Amino acid sequence: MYLSAVCIFLLVAIPGYGNRVDKLRSISKYPDANCTDLRQKFANASARFTVCSIDHSRPITFCESCVQSYLDVVESYQNMSKFGHNNTRCIDNFVNRDRLQIVQSIYDANIDLWKRAKCNECYEDESESVVSTSNTTTQFIVYYNHFMNCINKSKIEELCLQCMGDYITLDSYYAKISNINDNIGMCMDIVDLMNNTWTYWSTQCCKYRRHNEVIFIATSIAVLILTSVFYLIVQFCEEKKAPTIMQQSRFAESFSSSSRR
Repeated sequence: MYLSAVCIFLLVAIPGYGNRVDKLRSISKYPDANCTDLRQKFANASARFTVCSIDHSRPITFCESCVQSYLDVVESYQNMSKFGHNNTRCIDNFVNRDRLQIVQSIYDANIDLWKRAKCNECYEDESESVVSTSNTTTQFIVYYNHFMNCINKSKIEELCLQCMGDYITLDSYYAKISNINDNIGMCMDIVDLMNNTWTYWSTQCCKYRRHNEVIFIATSIAVLILTSVFYLIVQFCEEKKAPTIMQQSRFAESFSSSSRR
């Protein structure tokens, strides 16, 4: 008890010790004003990207609507990796000294979400920056707009026949650019558009196909029944012929009599 009191007295008595402790705490919490500003920019960019992802989750327009906020996340993280103070990068202060690695975990989660949605396939990449819409995406949107224009200008009872060509073109092109072996075969925005198109087409047009199929099946069953009845009638109405009994020849009779002897 006495020793502890002496130690506390000596520490307090050392000139400037308290100020040094406060300064160390300040440096540990805020490496410098520049790094603090970069960290805040990363936090704001991550927050905007998260909000944008949720807002455009249904219908899925995530890749199209959140590309700028995604680029802001990447840029703000890269800035922390490039700049620093006293030959120390800001990322080293905020990541390598943090056991939880909060900054790194949030950044990795954002990148993983973007990659799982295959948003990069919607755009052309250049030096890890999304610069423009890819050719496949542009062509798909052209076919999709043609199909939707046909739907919008056609009457309900006529759209299946009039828009069949546009639907087949769109569906065939999607099958061409999509990888059917993946869970997400293409950029998620396009996948969701195609899923909605299939749902709409099956609801509006496949009912006519099912109606035709019912008529075909019923006709086939009727023909089968009539054929079976016809064969049954022929079987019962056909004149039965008595079996012909062949008389034995004299040679057979002599052979049988000789055998009895």
